[in-house]
Amino acid sequence: MIIALESIIIGALAGFGVGAGAARMFHAPKIQAAGAFRTLGEMNACLGDPVSHFSFGLSFYINCAVENLAAGCLEQDFLHRVVPNVAAGLLSLKNKKVEETIYNPYKMAMAGAIVGAVLYTLLNMSVSFVPEYVSVSMTQVFSPAISNMLIVMDCLYLIAALENGKLTGIWGIALGSLSMLIVGRATPGLILGILTGKTIELNGIKSKISIVFIILMVVVWVLIAYFRGFFPKVIAAFLIGQ
Repeated sequence: MIIALESIIIGALAGFGVGAGAARMFHAPKIQAAGAFRTLGEMNACLGDPVSHFSFGLSFYINCAVENLAAGCLEQDFLHRVVPNVAAGLLSLKNKKVEETIYNPYKMAMAGAIVGAVLYTLLNMSVSFVPEYVSVSMTQVFSPAISNMLIVMDCLYLIAALENGKLTGIWGIALGSLSMLIVGRATPGLILGILTGKTIELNGIKSKISIVFIILMVVVWVLIAYFRGFFPKVIAAFLIGQ
């Protein structure tokens, strides 16, 4: 009962925010939204058809259940894909005019809260009934696969940075290497490196936008390094080397 109660509360709150954010994406750039490019593209692809929204969203729900069981944590697809599309499917059952349903933050927030509460509770309750040895076995299988996938992602973003020119490649390698040292993954640094390189390339190194972006990158990575205890590790490694 405790798991069910907590799941209902968390699922409803998360679904409320995600539903409203997904609807607000369609009103950009006039207003900002808490969403993702893939969510926007996938919802547009369904064109307000309830069957398409349901089939797409619920197909990822099974993936979330499997990964929740194997990794012990909630997959991001639940919020990015399952909740917005199932909520959109519910609203589209009676009215297929997306301007009146899916584009409405209030209606999507309400539908998202209901979907989040129900599906998140079912997800957690179903996983809680699975024997522990099954979860352990799946973890042993999935963990190496997930680790290899992260390595592949680093390589793909590195290739993307190098293919976008010398300037973007240099920034990608620099911030990617820094990211690998600080957080153990190159992808965040490579993405920010690509953004920084393209910003400088489009606006020039002396433009205010480029200067602000460079300063922002320095501040961001100094703060990340500080809060992750990177500087004490570097000092300790230097002292050991002495």
